[in-house]
Amino acid sequence: MRKKGFTLIELLVAISILAVISGIGIISYRTAQQKARDSKRKADLEQVRAALEMYRSDTETYPVGNWSEAIAALSGGTEKYISTTFTDPKNYSYYYNSTDGYTYSLCAYLETGGTGDCGANCGSAPANCNYQVRNP
Repeated sequence: MRKKGFTLIELLVAISILAVISGIGIISYRTAQQKARDSKRKADLEQVRAALEMYRSDTETYPVGNWSEAIAALSGGTEKYISTTFTDPKNYSYYYNSTDGYTYSLCAYLETGGTGDCGANCGSAPANCNYQVRNP
């Protein structure tokens, strides 16, 4: 008389298939989250870039200084060019640098990789800064 049930080999095969499928799912989910956070960072810098261009069209120069000074110039005063506070999804920092008022660099760290090191162009940006928006 045969007993009904699964053998140890069948159970191990089923468990290993489930482990592989769930591993692939977890990696895909994590990558999708990283891409979503990177998209938010790019969108934030694009909003600041647009505000900087409007500011320049009114004042003929860009705000001189770092990120906090630029955001203060864009959101304060009688003309408000932006109305939100920009925070990175994982509490990394955004960077801005303009020393002459005629050029600027906006920088951020992207988790999925970016255009290369931009620390030299963004003032206090660390070496891991890898995405940059510049005006010539």
